Amino acid sequence: MLIKKIFIPCLIFFSTAVYAENTWLVKDIQFQGLINLSKNEVLNNIFFHVGSKISEVDIKKSIQSLFQTGKFENIEVMYSKKTIIFKVEEKPIISNIIISGNSIINESILNQYLMKLNIQKGAPFDSYAVNVLSKTLEDFYKNLGKYKSNVKILKLFSEHNIINLKIIINEGVSIKINTIKIFGNKDFSKEKIMSLFKLSNYNPWWNFSHQYTYSSKNLDQFLEDLNNFYLNQGYFYFNINDKKVDFVKNKNYVNIFINISEGKKYRISNFFINGNLFPYQKIIKNFVKLENYELYNKEKINFIVNKITRFLSEKGYIDSKIVVVPDIDHEKKTIVLNFNIDIDKRYYVKKIKFIGNQLTEDKVLRREIKQIEGEYFNIKLVELGKRLLEKTKYFSDVQIIKDIDPHESNQLNIIYRVKEEPTGSINFGLGYGKDSGISFNASFAQENILGSGNSLKASAIKNDYQKYIDLSMSYPYFISNNIDLNTRFFYNNFKYNFNSISNLLKNTYGFEGNLGFFINHRNKVHFGFGYTHNGIENKEKMVDTTLFNQKFSEPELLKNNLVNDFTLNYSWIYDNLEYLYFPISGNQTYISGKNTVPGSDNNFYKIILDSEHYIPLNKEKSFIFLSHIHAGIGNSFNKFKKFPFYENFYTSSTNNIRGFRTNTIGPKTVYDSTDLDKCIKYKNNNTCESFDSFGGNAIFITNLEFSVPLPFIEDKYAKFFRTSLFLDAGNIWNIEFNNSKTNNFLKLFEPNILNNLYSSAGLSLQWFSPIGPLVFSYAVPIQKNNDYQLEPFQFYLGKNW
Repeated sequence: MLIKKIFIPCLIFFSTAVYAENTWLVKDIQFQGLINLSKNEVLNNIFFHVGSKISEVDIKKSIQSLFQTGKFENIEVMYSKKTIIFKVEEKPIISNIIISGNSIINESILNQYLMKLNIQKGAPFDSYAVNVLSKTLEDFYKNLGKYKSNVKILKLFSEHNIINLKIIINEGVSIKINTIKIFGNKDFSKEKIMSLFKLSNYNPWWNFSHQYTYSSKNLDQFLEDLNNFYLNQGYFYFNINDKKVDFVKNKNYVNIFINISEGKKYRISNFFINGNLFPYQKIIKNFVKLENYELYNKEKINFIVNKITRFLSEKGYIDSKIVVVPDIDHEKKTIVLNFNIDIDKRYYVKKIKFIGNQLTEDKVLRREIKQIEGEYFNIKLVELGKRLLEKTKYFSDVQIIKDIDPHESNQLNIIYRVKEEPTGSINFGLGYGKDSGISFNASFAQENILGSGNSLKASAIKNDYQKYIDLSMSYPYFISNNIDLNTRFFYNNFKYNFNSISNLLKNTYGFEGNLGFFINHRNKVHFGFGYTHNGIENKEKMVDTTLFNQKFSEPELLKNNLVNDFTLNYSWIYDNLEYLYFPISGNQTYISGKNTVPGSDNNFYKIILDSEHYIPLNKEKSFIFLSHIHAGIGNSFNKFKKFPFYENFYTSSTNNIRGFRTNTIGPKTVYDSTDLDKCIKYKNNNTCESFDSFGGNAIFITNLEFSVPLPFIEDKYAKFFRTSLFLDAGNIWNIEFNNSKTNNFLKLFEPNILNNLYSSAGLSLQWFSPIGPLVFSYAVPIQKNNDYQLEPFQFYLGKNW
């Protein structure tokens, strides 16, 4: 015990003495070799100051800190009594960068890459970064098939440790493929194998005379595609024996020689599912759709593996491993497949988080998420949440991050990283028309008010013919996550200028409200009520019963009248479009209707169908076929009353036969022949008829489009453009239904009706601009009536089908 009491104090004493010998008090800090950096700037990067008591550890940390600034090439430390001297060698400062010889790479893109490597004016020169630049550019040109390309970087040093860089790029010459010879193929022709070649890094679809350029990277890709092709046809032992690329001397082309061994075809005789898969054994076995003794197909087997992996990911097993082991019978040329599956552990979702939403409230995002915290991870629900967030239009980008909890062996957090985009707009317009005079219009829209997810839209129009105001609000989650509320208030004072002696004023106001019910993420129905007040005033009290190309049995409809209508409104929408703007696949069908209820002055119904279907024609989904149908019908329930003229269908900028001026297709107002001398409208067959259509109670318009990638546009910009060839056809009719038992809607398609169609063909260009989709079209009429108004070039802002 006595020894212990003596030993411990001695140990502490000697340890303190040793520590004291390795520390000292700093009285001065000096730097040698500083040129472009100030002493104070360097002092901010060391771990001590004058008056500090330091050790060798502090010196080493300070040296590391100085190197991490990236501004020093070499650092040495010297000691003189209690003065520490840092002898440094600064890296040269880049004063200027000159780039020459680049024609393929845009200089702005090259400057962005230089900035990423910190090769820019005012930055310290880093020889490693410069070597990376040189190697990257040379590899880039090599992959493009450029022969003898090289990059030289000249370093010009000047006073004060300044360096100027001159980057000289020799892009080389393109190497064309002269011949490709295949040896060893027996079961497939050379033409069939050659159809797999895609040796051009960029082969524009519009350049039919394009010659393939050689690229070692693309050649390797072709050989992989060739290998997969044979494996998908049952050739389990297919092999590429040799490849040779012969560069022809003094010529800018190569000859390629490929020697292959096809082998024999193998068939699948049986398969087994192995692993502890309870209770999913039976379900997973049903995923393996293999016919007895069908040819071995690598692509089909990979599809099965991906389907099983996907299924297990929907059950929480995100780290499952599937290995397909073949047992081969060489004599019978058969294979038994063993799907060895290790499902590993099941993961549960601990928390769902959101980052990047500066304005949008967290609860607005959370109500779009279908994955539930505390339940097992389901990749299907997680990805559905991503699509629903994108569908809100509040975000330009949504990413999913799986963050496995390091403290919990089977829990993870799901993080949705969002990038918000502006959801509000204010627009003003000013125009002039011969009939309407000066026209003012304004609109305001906010899709995400104060981040609440609610939306507000307002628009107004004023000219000599019309005073119009429309206000609508939407509450996407009014009662629960499955019920929304939509309201609309409107006022419209419109003057119908029929002829020189008759002007009809229609004063309309009302409201609509409906509740929307989400059936699932693709189907939604709406039910609601509406009220509309129409005050009709004939200023001259004179009516021509031949107006609108109709024989009115009740001309009092055009006299002073007050009409109040109460309507039941309903609609259904199905939407599985891929992408909200410029869809590339899927279908959207919208059916809506309304009819008056008891207590209304009118007695009618109105039904509209609008359906668009996008069909991709190639694997990249760049060539797309679109079919769009817009049809509607309206009629009175009472055969003694007419369908209200103000409920008629009209063509508009988003629903028109292109090439014809909007609102001119359909029945016109025809004036007496005695008014021809005073006709300021359109003279047709000794009659005077209006430019604009009075509309009708039946409409059918179809649009067929074939979309192709826009030529001569770089890939990074091409996604914002779409060009298409189109064919439009349709018309608007006034059709009287007598509501008798023998009446049916096929009357709409009688021969005389079908002959009375408008149709056109043309070219359309759509641009998804910062202010929304812009649509330009040029159309040539194919079929037209006598009462048409052409407008070959058209432009509008809005969604295109």
